[in-house]
Amino acid sequence: MRILKGKVIYGSGILEGKVVVSRRPISFLGDIDGRKGTLKINNEEISIHNKILIIPYSVGSTVGPYVMYQLYKYGKRPKAILTVRADTLLIIGSVIAEIALITDLPEDILNISRDSYVKIDLNSGEVYILQE
Repeated sequence: MRILKGKVIYGSGILEGKVVVSRRPISFLGDIDGRKGTLKINNEEISIHNKILIIPYSVGSTVGPYVMYQLYKYGKRPKAILTVRADTLLIIGSVIAEIALITDLPEDILNISRDSYVKIDLNSGEVYILQE
């Protein structure tokens, strides 16, 4: 088991689940389908519903928070987003969509495998990688 430490931006309590990892930055407008709760990676659509989404950072326009709100509205949001760097739009989107957000994580979080299992302590900012 590895433990990584980040900064909690939104959320409290303990969450756990399988991860979906994008090693490249994502655009919520272009890469996420807010109605289906999927992420496009290399022409493959992967469900992020009830998963822990791990990204380096987000890119794109001010429409990103709206797409995140769609995830909330259609019941398809991830449990949490773990990121190396969060910008204002990712923070706003997380709050309005009620998606837990931890930032300032070390870049090696991007190296865990797609179906790893993690536990997140949103009170301390600790991410426990239970299964890799």
